[in-house]
Amino acid sequence: MKKVDLEAADPKVEPFDEKLHRIGRATIGAIPVVGSPLLEIFNSLLEAPLNRRRTETMLAIGAALNDLIEQGIVTEAGLQENEAFVSTVAEVCNISLRNHQAEKLEALRNAVINSALPTCPSDDYRQVFLNFVDVCTVSHIRLLKLFENPDRWFADNNRVKPYQTTVSLSQIIASAMPELIENHEILDSIWADLYQKGLVEVKQLEMILSADSCLSKQTTQFGSKLVTFLS
Repeated sequence: MKKVDLEAADPKVEPFDEKLHRIGRATIGAIPVVGSPLLEIFNSLLEAPLNRRRTETMLAIGAALNDLIEQGIVTEAGLQENEAFVSTVAEVCNISLRNHQAEKLEALRNAVINSALPTCPSDDYRQVFLNFVDVCTVSHIRLLKLFENPDRWFADNNRVKPYQTTVSLSQIIASAMPELIENHEILDSIWADLYQKGLVEVKQLEMILSADSCLSKQTTQFGSKLVTFLS
């Protein structure tokens, strides 16, 4: 079965970020005397990294899609006709140029894979989820994955669960991700953001609950759909 040609991964349509880069080059090049040296500095600093990010994203997506094609789950012709998939690829390529963290890039790659499947969420969900990944932090994603199933998360990551009979969600986070607890202002802001977006059930991290309650699912149905889309 025909696979995606990874050697032709570079998109033909010039991304918006590269248009800005091209405009910047033209502007700097127009400056008399100092224009050429500045242009060389601009090119050396930005052009190669942007091209590398774009190529790495396309190759990662292509490799994942080839796995699906080998398994007979999708076909190249089917992908070309899948509007949700094509739109997701276009958006993910642009978002990836603005991000460098491995976990966000992995989430974006997973979003593309899931958009190729029959279980892809509707356009509204897909757009909201991609916008979330674009503006969120890695900690947003980590917390959602943790509280989708805390008990399983601790087992999968070989971390020790708190054994008190009553604990708070912040204590769960302290045991799972102690680096987040050190920055309370950031953690509180991220959690408030997750709650306001309707992704988690509990508003206050310091609310005391039973250990069983804290170690059970804390994401909403909406939050679970997002975790699935990024997994």
